[in-house]
Amino acid sequence: MPIYHQLGVVPRRRIATFLKADGGDHFVEQVGSAGYGGASTRLYHLHDPARVISTRQAFELVWKKEQPRPLRYRHFRTHRMPAADRVPLLFNDDVALHTWTPHKSGYYRNAQADEVLFVTEGTGTLETQMGELPYQAGDFVVIPRGVIHRLRMDPVRHRFLIIESRGAVRIPRGHRNGTGQLRDDAPYSERDIRRPGALPVHDERGEFSLVVKKDNWLQEVVIDHHPFDVAGWDGYFYPWALQSNHCLPGKLFSGDGFSIGTGGFGEDAVYCVKTSATGLESGSLLLHPEGLTPKSPAVEAAVRLSVSKPLEIGEGSLPVEDVEYSRS
Repeated sequence: MPIYHQLGVVPRRRIATFLKADGGDHFVEQVGSAGYGGASTRLYHLHDPARVISTRQAFELVWKKEQPRPLRYRHFRTHRMPAADRVPLLFNDDVALHTWTPHKSGYYRNAQADEVLFVTEGTGTLETQMGELPYQAGDFVVIPRGVIHRLRMDPVRHRFLIIESRGAVRIPRGHRNGTGQLRDDAPYSERDIRRPGALPVHDERGEFSLVVKKDNWLQEVVIDHHPFDVAGWDGYFYPWALQSNHCLPGKLFSGDGFSIGTGGFGEDAVYCVKTSATGLESGSLLLHPEGLTPKSPAVEAAVRLSVSKPLEIGEGSLPVEDVEYSRS
């Protein structure tokens, strides 16, 4: 992120002892995507974030790909997948795409990838160590790796498209000028970027369980205090959001080997948000592989994933494939 942000209480000097009201020291944690060489944030905890009661391997995530892979136009009706599935539908070494229909949400940390959540349906609040970020349908919510978060979902149906990135998710370089400011011809400006607002501080001891994704395993980690015990923080590394309806069509985010945008159509993966094309529906995921001329169905609103390496087809997507699409 190119915008500095601060919430809560922080010391006058960034590198300084910071006393709590009871006279003890805050516990300082430095988080970022590339150590001290990239964007980072300094968190001031009430409790030691390294105090872990127990860990256990809960579930291995096996990414099985289609074998052999036929050369044809692909259409997957993702809204027909079983609820709560979070199975990779398309993936390569740089990026993975899947859908999620949650009914509840616990504390979660992705330690191996940045995540971009596109909210297809639902409203609520993303709760994080760095504060609260409300979301609604049409939002892109960027969650950097390592950030503990939980969804406080309103009592309505929720559907998400989730894109995981092995590298950091960034604002495309071509959208910024030499000082890092967004250019006037970029599809959005700084005023469109929503950052965490309220920072509730939880000074609670006890056993709190969070799920950590690491090395394609879901690990259960139990800590001895509430994970949202941050009294203050400042820096450039934090979750943020954009409303797609406020952006011009085009590339919105970039990563290593891929970009994410809205509008347009080509040989990449396209997730339909609104369409009038016969046979397509909200949640239709289209893939037009290299070697075939791209189709151009009537898609009024879509999320487009452009990649530099071919995308593999995950086995989890095959039960909801519309095989007739290739001949339509």
